[in-house]
Amino acid sequence: MADIRTHAELALAWVLRLAGRLDGSAERTGGSRAVILAYHRVLPRAAIHEFPILEDLVTPLESFVWQMDYLSSHCQVVSPERLVSMLRGGQELPRRCVSITFDDGYADNYLHAFPILKRHGLPATIFLTTGFVGGQGGLFWWDEVCRWRAAGVKSVEVEGLGLRGVATLAQRDRLLEEMKRLPMDEIVRRVRDVSTRLGLGPDSRAAGDFLTWEQVREMQEQGISFGAHTVNHCLLPVESAQRRSLEIRQSRADVERGTGRPCSLFCYPSGAVDAPSENEARAAGFEAAMATLPRDVLPDADYFRLPRKVLNYRVSPTVFRFKLSPHPERIKRLFEPAQRSSV
Repeated sequence: MADIRTHAELALAWVLRLAGRLDGSAERTGGSRAVILAYHRVLPRAAIHEFPILEDLVTPLESFVWQMDYLSSHCQVVSPERLVSMLRGGQELPRRCVSITFDDGYADNYLHAFPILKRHGLPATIFLTTGFVGGQGGLFWWDEVCRWRAAGVKSVEVEGLGLRGVATLAQRDRLLEEMKRLPMDEIVRRVRDVSTRLGLGPDSRAAGDFLTWEQVREMQEQGISFGAHTVNHCLLPVESAQRRSLEIRQSRADVERGTGRPCSLFCYPSGAVDAPSENEARAAGFEAAMATLPRDVLPDADYFRLPRKVLNYRVSPTVFRFKLSPHPERIKRLFEPAQRSSV
């Protein structure tokens, strides 16, 4: 299904490009919409195959450079905090208003993305999974699963799920989706059990895979802000009420302690949000929270389910311009006339 959507998006983008409709000719004034972009990892293209990562989270550095050049020249980039402030204050949004976010807190945000953002003076917000800052938590569990396949493993026995293939990307992705239905402690326990049986010890590279608090504070002095993304990257709807509250509130406290500044924004891991999770984010004192539904941010947006558009290695320059344009939202509304953009 993801491949079908990707090909359909590419086809629509090219039709509009050939018609000369991708660079804002239909947007003469501001006030109506904004786009929040969601990145995860930024790595040089040559390095992508050298680490057993989940490739869906990676934007090649070469693509990121072009994208930031484009935003700097064609859009009004505002920080997510500023965007939320304008929405809450009923202010008119700038024409071609864009905000930039990163999820998880990978070290490559500092090594590769930060110099490009700094060169253009572009603000951004990074949502930190605070239990992994400095590599203290090891690899994320999905990167550990990717290690199995990178080690040449064809199939694994996973407690409660049986014998599962991981030889192909499709098999691996099905396993990842099934494991997401479990509480985080169960996921981590079962993944570590498989890695132990496979003879895969802790990956020494994990210590350098995540931002440190020193890097966070350096970036903060150069216009990058930081939000909370839970402590352990729990998918909140599958956790207990007590665990949801702890993950949300503790991650905010961690960010404030580590940065010395208020933390006003939260991001739901994997975009997974339900009413109890949203209510907990409100109760924790956040001003807004981000999801990952690929829609535009409109003036009537739900501040605690702000939609974002995820980018990765599949996003060509033409598709990037398409995502920024008003056309995807217009097309979606033709088929979903009753839906609000942020739900």
